[in-house]
Amino acid sequence: MLGVKPDNGDTSYLPGQYASLGIGYWEKRIDNADDPEAEKRWDKLIRRSYSISSRIFDDYGYLTDENGLDELEFYIVLVPPTSDNIPALTPRLALKKTGDRIYLGPKVAGRYTLNDVQNPKAEIVFFSTGTGEAPHNGMIIDLLRKGHTGPIISAVTVRQNADLGYADKHRELEERYPNYHYVPMPTREEGVPKRYLQDLLRDNDFSEKLGVTLSPETSHVFLCGNPAMIGSPEAIDGKQVFPETVGVVELLVNEGFTLDRRNAPGNIHFEEYW
Repeated sequence: MLGVKPDNGDTSYLPGQYASLGIGYWEKRIDNADDPEAEKRWDKLIRRSYSISSRIFDDYGYLTDENGLDELEFYIVLVPPTSDNIPALTPRLALKKTGDRIYLGPKVAGRYTLNDVQNPKAEIVFFSTGTGEAPHNGMIIDLLRKGHTGPIISAVTVRQNADLGYADKHRELEERYPNYHYVPMPTREEGVPKRYLQDLLRDNDFSEKLGVTLSPETSHVFLCGNPAMIGSPEAIDGKQVFPETVGVVELLVNEGFTLDRRNAPGNIHFEEYW
């Protein structure tokens, strides 16, 4: 987790939105990898957009009120170099210490928010891969602080349990709020069957294990992370064409859910991470 304090003191944002972080190519890397871009772009900034996360609980154990904090929190994983990809930003961010300066974009943005959730009894489901749960943290807290009474489910898939950065906080939320359910799904943990987020829908887990029935009339589903998990369609010759790998969107559309578009509101909301 990375806390960034804006120079102007403005930390206002809507849960689910993102901000731009940046750091110079001239900065040192934690992995000492040979960055082919560094020499020719030495005086340039590396900029990436990251969803704003949430601490979940404040220093006194209450649900975090982000408007009362003086910094923005980001949930960022160190990306290791590979033979075909030398990451530029995270190996440099990893060396930053408290008090160091980095670039923070002048404003937050994004329409991946809870604006369309108007019914306090609606079933709200969050699907995420890895750090894709970052925007969902603040969204969940916002719902709970406002007294949402309908079921709230957060399902996140990672490789191993150690990759669940906020697991203990979500377990505490479950203890405090009977309408909240946390569903971690490690895919490479010894002794744990390998399943994906799509399997929760295929196998009807929500109804059979949590007693929650999803409905196109009352439910909203939020998807963030790996585009393959999301599986958003392309418009080809006026038709929706889905990827070869079946994603969550296709499964939901087959059940009567609709994609949320800028000019056509729906109940499937998504934010792809690359």
